[in-house]
Amino acid sequence: MYKILLAEDEELERAFLRHLVENTGLPVTVVGEAANGREAVKLAEIIQPEIILMDIKMPGMDGLTATRLIKEKNPTVEVIIITTYGEFSYSQQAIKNKVADYLLKPVQPEELFTCLEKITSQLAQKASDIEGILYTAPPLYSQATTLVSAIKLLDREAAIQIGYDLVNTFLSEIKHPTPRQIATFAFEFLIMAGQALLKPGEGKVNLSSQQNELARQITLLNSPGDLYRWVENVIHTYIHWLQEQASSTDQNIIRQVKELIHNNYNKPISLSQVANQVHLSPAYLSRLFKQRTGQSFIDYLTQVRVNEAKALLLAEDKTIDQIASAVGFNNNSYFTAVFKKREGVTPSEFRQRRRGGGSRA
Repeated sequence: MYKILLAEDEELERAFLRHLVENTGLPVTVVGEAANGREAVKLAEIIQPEIILMDIKMPGMDGLTATRLIKEKNPTVEVIIITTYGEFSYSQQAIKNKVADYLLKPVQPEELFTCLEKITSQLAQKASDIEGILYTAPPLYSQATTLVSAIKLLDREAAIQIGYDLVNTFLSEIKHPTPRQIATFAFEFLIMAGQALLKPGEGKVNLSSQQNELARQITLLNSPGDLYRWVENVIHTYIHWLQEQASSTDQNIIRQVKELIHNNYNKPISLSQVANQVHLSPAYLSRLFKQRTGQSFIDYLTQVRVNEAKALLLAEDKTIDQIASAVGFNNNSYFTAVFKKREGVTPSEFRQRRRGGGSRA
């Protein structure tokens, strides 16, 4: 599934584009939305989309400037410029920035489909050509693509098995390898597996200390047994690093979402509104929040509201209606039903039991 970032300052236009993209039937999904060029640059670095639908004219920073800045960090991202007839004076700059295609407003479903179909086909072809980066490795490493994919998917078991298979292939050609031959294979394996750590357009990763240690260990490999154990260590190290990177980005998003909930629980607040604030699609944010917290967005919001209500019930003499309103519930009945479901007692009963007396309801 290829990730798409939408960059368009008009909210209705973004909603329309999202609807069109999600109904193409192609392996694409909208994972983020930006209302201006600066947001697009920031989100592109966080989300690492494969495709960006970029409006040319946006406030603050225009789409072409944003495209240039994004492509400086990620030259492989495919940018589709959305323009009007009157904006074709920008075409020379767009060509210089190597955009993938143009779409004229209003965007037509069939034109968007054709454009995305072409780009996703090209991306699939590029993925299948990953062996091209591995010219230094002998032809026997035909499993390089599979190894890289397994590491990227954090499939430790599959990656280790592929690593073992590569060692087996190496040993089948060189029956009794010398330490130097083992070192040559190991160095090539280290480079090969390291392709999984690269973000699009990057030539290196911030893993120098671990990679230096893995490289140092190569000089200590004297037997096939040493090589098998070292290959497994490489895969463990790379997958652990990828997990930490994903967790760091995701946890930052979750932290922002929780802050928004805690700052706005007393107001009408929805998943769509919060998703818009963190520039992700509601569906993507919903899945991410559940994966990272073990709770759905609405469960967490309700938990915060009930906890705040409990504090007010004990600290103040407001009526149940007033407290319900103060923590974001529309009416007393719904508040009471939710509270009882979570706490086992009604708000009035909770207050009476904790304070040992009556209350105004």
